[in-house]
Amino acid sequence: MTNVSRHTAQRTTEHTTERTPERTGQPRTARAADPLRSRDFRLLIAGLGISLFANLMLRFAMSMWVLDETGSAAAFASILTASILPTILLSPLGGVAADRTNRRTVMVALDALCAATVLACVAIFSAAGFNLAAIAVMQVTLAVLDAMETPTVQAALPQMFRSHGEDVMRRAMAAVNVVNQTSTLVPAVLGGVLYAAVGAMPMMGITAAGFAAAAVVECFIRLGAPQRSDDGRASALDDLRAAGRFLTRERPAVLHLVLICAALNFLVTGYAEVGFPYMVRTVLGFGSTAYGLAYGLVGASGLLGALAGGRAAKTLSMRRFPTAIGVFSLTILPQALAMILPAAAGLRLAALTAGTCATMVAITFANLIAVPAVQMGCPEDMTGKVMSLALSASMCAQPLGQIAYGWAYSAFPSGTVLAMTFVLAVAMLPPVVHVARRF
Repeated sequence: MTNVSRHTAQRTTEHTTERTPERTGQPRTARAADPLRSRDFRLLIAGLGISLFANLMLRFAMSMWVLDETGSAAAFASILTASILPTILLSPLGGVAADRTNRRTVMVALDALCAATVLACVAIFSAAGFNLAAIAVMQVTLAVLDAMETPTVQAALPQMFRSHGEDVMRRAMAAVNVVNQTSTLVPAVLGGVLYAAVGAMPMMGITAAGFAAAAVVECFIRLGAPQRSDDGRASALDDLRAAGRFLTRERPAVLHLVLICAALNFLVTGYAEVGFPYMVRTVLGFGSTAYGLAYGLVGASGLLGALAGGRAAKTLSMRRFPTAIGVFSLTILPQALAMILPAAAGLRLAALTAGTCATMVAITFANLIAVPAVQMGCPEDMTGKVMSLALSASMCAQPLGQIAYGWAYSAFPSGTVLAMTFVLAVAMLPPVVHVARRF
């Protein structure tokens, strides 16, 4: 839900006009202009992009370094897997902080901590050389900090744009998705060139500078502390309990939508991240070049989906959510048929690649509908906590999908697994329709 919220105020006097930019981040002139062209949103996007780029560049460099030093591709994968549990458990604390503290301050602090973590590891590696344990601690720490920053960004967007309506929120989400997709694709290309040219240690210096630059950029975002409905004495656990009561008693439709998004993440993670490379490389027997090209097309389709979703934001209301899920299910059917029926390997590769590209577009549209609906369905003092719980649910679904599909592809033919995925996606439509009607 992979794959993410800021400011409003009514100005009545000259005094409040002067204070409003710090409190809301939306200058008065932004009312007449495009809200997404505001200075604060541009700074938010810039800081987010720099931070994501640095994080993914570092992950790429560390994966190459571990592979070169140990000869084991599984070693770094094990580190990333080990980071999942603390990330799931600690990311809600980011949501609590986002609803208690100035969200700009939280983002600045988290990126500064990322820079300090990387610099500390640079000092360790400079003194002791390659150390797998230090890399593991660094990656787990960065994963937790990143997971805590995500709900903060997602809570900041409604604070900026709540008064402008859901279509502006969806356009803002589309812009965030474009940054996410670009930051995912570019390090994969540039990282290999830089690693071959300068090695791991200089790349760590580059990423530390990137985190520091992101923190500096975010310092200039004008964003006030969120309004709170309590007296400020509640503990973090009390805040999370309040979010749980809100989801289960006051707005169960929001909870149901969060669970649907987690179920979608289960399916997409399993069949796209596990099944797609397995079918291309193992079942069809294509080499790394063909797989790299296919994977690049799939990544580009996510970027195109975010761009198209931004342009279609006004039409992407919750009533379109069942349509997006229906299209998602239909993208799986031709892939299942291609793997079940007799066909040449090249035709099957084309069907898998085209179908997975279409899946990425459909899921991007579904996210652009669902995430703003969750954000706008929460009061100001609940947005961060609810989004952090949604992120935790999504992260729980990801390893479960990887495990389940890893077992399924080893136990059943690929066409059968795809057919089962199609059936599960279609089975989701009735609850999706029911939830969409409640928004």
